[in-house]
Amino acid sequence: MPLGGSRGSPGRETLIFTLPGDPALSRLGRLVASHFLRQNGVKGAVARRGALAVERGLRKLLTGAARSGGRVRSIVLVLKPKPTVLEVTGKRTGGPRTRLLILARPRPA
Repeated sequence: MPLGGSRGSPGRETLIFTLPGDPALSRLGRLVASHFLRQNGVKGAVARRGALAVERGLRKLLTGAARSGGRVRSIVLVLKPKPTVLEVTGKRTGGPRTRLLILARPRPA
């Protein structure tokens, strides 16, 4: 097995992604969310709309982190597949968790 490989089933891993408080990086969150949704079986248009929703919510969190002044605060983006839903949350360092997206898991064909 290659280093860093996973023994779990594909598409079942929780992804944790940390970004510095810069609103210009919200598009990167959109790309990560799009990949996560497609990896978990969400089809084209639905995955794009979900990723756009994540980008909009993440931009708000990143803007708030950038405005916090003084030190740069980071945002933790958590992409978690649950048995019936796919959930994306964002959390400012030391702040509450914000749900950015929740989608019903597609049924296997």
